[in-house]
Amino acid sequence: MARCAPVSLTLVAVVGIAAVGLAQERFDDRVRDDVFRGFAGNSAALNNALTIIDGTLAQNPDHAEALAWRGATRYWQAGQAFRAGETARAKNLAADALADMDRAVTLQPNNISVLIPRALVLLRAARNQRDPTRARNLAARAAADFEAAFALRQSAFARLGQHNRGEYLSGLAESWALAGDRSKAESYLQRILAEVPNSPYAELAAAKLANWDDLRPLNCQSCH
Repeated sequence: MARCAPVSLTLVAVVGIAAVGLAQERFDDRVRDDVFRGFAGNSAALNNALTIIDGTLAQNPDHAEALAWRGATRYWQAGQAFRAGETARAKNLAADALADMDRAVTLQPNNISVLIPRALVLLRAARNQRDPTRARNLAARAAADFEAAFALRQSAFARLGQHNRGEYLSGLAESWALAGDRSKAESYLQRILAEVPNSPYAELAAAKLANWDDLRPLNCQSCH
């Protein structure tokens, strides 16, 4: 199965695991397709999504899910700016992205659709952080968000599909590994082997258990 393209890492996983089982119309239904198209290079689609996001926030500055989507989109834009050599702009966008998501989680700390975006952005930031202390701190924050979302999903977890279970468990395993808590990471790696066997998640979990210096990302292994 193909891995996710880097540009859509955060939001593909959000759609995959944050909203499973929610029957009501979701905010992400209004923006996600255009955001994905934007990440693939369609600037008009991305602008359309941002118009909806910004319009929603103009009407309600405390709309947590709109803040989470704006934060995730800003983080993607930060990556684009870094690649273009616009370091100062990239740093500002990354800071704004995390501020948006921090505010979203403060407003709705028990909303999976805001916890997961921040967890994924923090995890990716930890992967790319050169300062070991900073990387561990970012990963620990990601792990805390994954744990909170995981606890909220417990009653339905066994009924989720392989992709969704794999994303939760691998996000937890990788976050705790990067945070320096090998015991917690190992417990989730073992759960991956037991609960999503014969999958890309299990393959990478086994490799990680055999070699803790293997730093390949563990999540986003069967995205669409």
